[in-house]
Amino acid sequence: SSGINAEYGAFGPETGFSTGQITENLEQFAVHMVDKNFWHFIQVVVRFCLVFGIGMSVSVQLIVVTDIFEKELFKPGRLSQDNLFWKQNVLRSAVTLIGLSLAASGISFGHMVSLTGAFSGTLMQFLFPAACYLKCFKNTLHTAERVGMWIIVVFGTVFGCLATYVTLQEML
Repeated sequence: SSGINAEYGAFGPETGFSTGQITENLEQFAVHMVDKNFWHFIQVVVRFCLVFGIGMSVSVQLIVVTDIFEKELFKPGRLSQDNLFWKQNVLRSAVTLIGLSLAASGISFGHMVSLTGAFSGTLMQFLFPAACYLKCFKNTLHTAERVGMWIIVVFGTVFGCLATYVTLQEML
């Protein structure tokens, strides 16, 4: 799975390959060597491995964002601290199931990475650092620094939403 997923990740987005095209390319080389029923089984296994690899990569790509949301969501006083371990695992499982559902729906790997990057990349590169800086140094910031941080927050929000919108438009 990981070898096929790595090859697809390296070459799929540039060439526009889909999961079906990968299995068709495999078929060209192997169909004359094995029985048709066995080949059908191999196609199903390869498709399953691709969907699983692509789907699981979403939860890995979003792990930092999920961790930050968990820390904010489960702060003492916000939600009950009872069964915190299970609540966090339900949230992580939901993110993984969303990724697997998207991958099973036939979305290309390039679109998955683009959508994840538009969402989590914007949060991690623009919004979280600026928000942390504003929070940590709120009493010592000069007006120009505060304005600069807010410009970064607005810039990150606008272009993150734009990147997400463009990606969703390409997917549909």
